[in-house]
Amino acid sequence: MSPLTALVPGPVCAAALGRDWPGDVDGQVRCIDEGTRSLGLAYCCAPGPDEVRDPDWVTAGLAATPGALSVLGAVAGPLSNELLSEIHRRGGKLAGSSTSQDVQGLLDDASDAAADRIQALGACGVRRIAVVEDAIVPPVDHDAAAEAHRPLLNTAAHLRINLVLVACGLDDAASLGYDCWASDRGCSPGLGYLPAEAFDSAVALERWLDRTRAAGGFEEVITAPLAGNVSPGLVRQAALALAKVVARP
Repeated sequence: MSPLTALVPGPVCAAALGRDWPGDVDGQVRCIDEGTRSLGLAYCCAPGPDEVRDPDWVTAGLAATPGALSVLGAVAGPLSNELLSEIHRRGGKLAGSSTSQDVQGLLDDASDAAADRIQALGACGVRRIAVVEDAIVPPVDHDAAAEAHRPLLNTAAHLRINLVLVACGLDDAASLGYDCWASDRGCSPGLGYLPAEAFDSAVALERWLDRTRAAGGFEEVITAPLAGNVSPGLVRQAALALAKVVARP
């Protein structure tokens, strides 16, 4: 099996099988399970609310499927673009060396929501979760960012869930308290990272794979969240290429 963990939506799994995305829970469970295998990925990805009507039912079904791959959940981190959009919508001021009261309230809400989502995924049987931070410009200073992640880490530790931080635009992801992180600015030992733009074309993918192979030393390569129209062929190509690298003596 490839060491590639690709954060792909369920419809990409359907496209990999040449099927339409089903509307029922059982069909969605089968589609994600079989599609993930077809793509050659290391984990099934739990679907989000924008993909299915009952994401927790589908996730629980995946986790309970005999012989299925392990399920990776995904949670939007408290510094994500969702928070940044809400700050702008409400007219909040971004922090410099400190965090304004309005922004702090929104940050606390985002942190609580992420921790609640970790708990919900844990109740579905998920034992590993990617915390995704995608804000190009983090909306708060470093101390506030680290404090916002603390409830997520505490919740996961209590539930014995493994977290991996998948980040874009964070200068010092290592300082947020995670044992495992993958980002465009560096990764924890044993991890590699592929950005979404690596899957724009075969040429782009090969360029990014060359960088990953040159860095070496990875046991797993994690992608940024990929769009629903990403080419299954490119995802499969990346999985196969990385599997060959790991298989070398």
